[in-house]
Amino acid sequence: MMTREEFERVVRAMRAEGVTLSMPNLMVRTELPRHTIQEWLDDLDRPKSAAAATDAKKTVAGKGVDAIDSLREGFDALKDRVVKDAATRVVREKLGLDRDDDRADRRSKTAKAKRPQRDLRVAALAGLLGGPLGLFYSAPLLSAGLASALYVGVVLALLFIPLIGTAALFYLVPLVHLACAALGPAYAWRFNRVGARSALLPS
Repeated sequence: MMTREEFERVVRAMRAEGVTLSMPNLMVRTELPRHTIQEWLDDLDRPKSAAAATDAKKTVAGKGVDAIDSLREGFDALKDRVVKDAATRVVREKLGLDRDDDRADRRSKTAKAKRPQRDLRVAALAGLLGGPLGLFYSAPLLSAGLASALYVGVVLALLFIPLIGTAALFYLVPLVHLACAALGPAYAWRFNRVGARSALLPS
């Protein structure tokens, strides 16, 4: 009995010779039963379209698998990153690093903020010319007020004493002004350090 390969060779030869592939011609050439010839003929015509359809299915399936794999990889990467960030945050909170960062940020913002400043030379000149009145530039207002009131009171009191009062004022006033010229820059330095009026010797 003829094999399938031999049947295919016969069919190809008949096509090459231009012989019609009719059932009687095939039955004569191959001596095969009618149902076998019909089945093998159908298989000869089917493989190409079936193979093409199978390849198309495989291509579509492959693309689908690739898309699913890429989505899965992206999801896994995102999950790993979220887990890593969460773990890092927990570790930093346990070690107190976040609080240190917050303090550093606050310090940097405070340092960047413009604080009022006092010029030491202006403070010295104000104390030299105005005496205790020059302390109002940077000293605490209460201290400057008390010193100024005492200064004015002593000067007025000495003015009512003839001769002795004038001589005392001649020596006393320059000494007071020189002392205030020294205290003014000291208060200005303290003001710049603290950022506000404050005592020279903090409690």
